[in-house]
Amino acid sequence: MGRVKRGYVREIPSDELKRDYRLFAIACEGSRREKEYFQQLEGLSKRVVVEYIEDEQYKSNPPSSPLHVLRRAEDYVRTNDLNDEDSIWLVMDVDRWGGKTLSEVHDSCLQKANWHVVLSNPCFEIWLLYHTVEDLSNLRISTGKDCKMSLDEQSPGGYDPKRYIVLINNAIANAKVADKSKGWFPGPGNTKIYELAESLMKFVSVREFNDFVERMRSDLG
Repeated sequence: MGRVKRGYVREIPSDELKRDYRLFAIACEGSRREKEYFQQLEGLSKRVVVEYIEDEQYKSNPPSSPLHVLRRAEDYVRTNDLNDEDSIWLVMDVDRWGGKTLSEVHDSCLQKANWHVVLSNPCFEIWLLYHTVEDLSNLRISTGKDCKMSLDEQSPGGYDPKRYIVLINNAIANAKVADKSKGWFPGPGNTKIYELAESLMKFVSVREFNDFVERMRSDLG
């Protein structure tokens, strides 16, 4: 997981090494769709490095409790060379966990500089739906199962993160308008992942994003 040398100029002395990017390190509750989605953002911009925080012990089926996600992120920070401008993002769902556990994780992150918790209510698929749907009220979503069924209906050929990631700016706009909550906990049918995406996209130029979209669509064929 070491990333000490990434972004450095090797010809200069080690004590003068300079960073030329912002790190966004992301730890997720889920192990498949979230990972597939966020890993597409690697290489998006020279000014941004996105790293998905793996669970080295349970790569194939990591424990998904919020406290485990928090510990995974803490382990990552202890073993990597971060600076004051880097940020840690914990991406979690509301549907499987009580507010008490999520609040415990949120309170812990408040004590750490540039640590963030972004929740989806009920689940991550809400964020994916906002890439293509402006108003989710007609979808009658109340459970995680409802979200997954709606996403499957949108993706008859199967979920492909490349088809969604190119619409990330749409998702930011749609989710932000829909979110009426004033705090960190989203209401039903809402997600706070737009806060992560919006923060990251501030460092991406229009040209970089257009090139990124072209690469994604070329991969899709």
